[in-house]
Amino acid sequence: MNSTQYRMIHLLDVQIQRCKQCDLHNGGRCKPYFTKESRNVILGESPGKNEVENNMPFCGMAGYHLWDIMKLHGFYREQFLIINSVNCRPVDGNKNGKPTYEQINTCKKWVRKYIKVLQPKAILSLGNYAMYNILGESQGIMNMNGLHVKGNEYESNVILSIHPSMCIYRGELGKKMLSYSIGKFKEVVL
Repeated sequence: MNSTQYRMIHLLDVQIQRCKQCDLHNGGRCKPYFTKESRNVILGESPGKNEVENNMPFCGMAGYHLWDIMKLHGFYREQFLIINSVNCRPVDGNKNGKPTYEQINTCKKWVRKYIKVLQPKAILSLGNYAMYNILGESQGIMNMNGLHVKGNEYESNVILSIHPSMCIYRGELGKKMLSYSIGKFKEVVL
């Protein structure tokens, strides 16, 4: 990203850390990740306990699987602006919860601003909640894994992917599906 984009994203970071437009901020937040090398976007679901404690998206078990497979395809974290559909942690008892569509819609303005500033060539959309954020579709990621979507509001190529947590719940099938969608993402980026 250029220096103007970098400054604008830093300004967004300051604003997003103060956001209290919904009650999710009570569960803690995780700021988006970016470096000067960030060229494309990874859009996730929501931060979990590990992400909030470390203020780093995708640093828990799902992140371990994501970066393990990304590395196999020649990608590394610094190449991406990483943002979640909601930036604060949904909590269900003592466990990680799921965001509501209302919460996603509240946080969508932040996603839009970050993406509009970066103007990425491609967005890797991870899971049903990210797909809802980008396309307004909320179900069916298992059948849409690896699908390349054009003509969205961001004018970026979007590759739909399962969420890397599927590698935990579905084992080898999840890893194969995630690797497949990242392979499709790589085709678009190159």
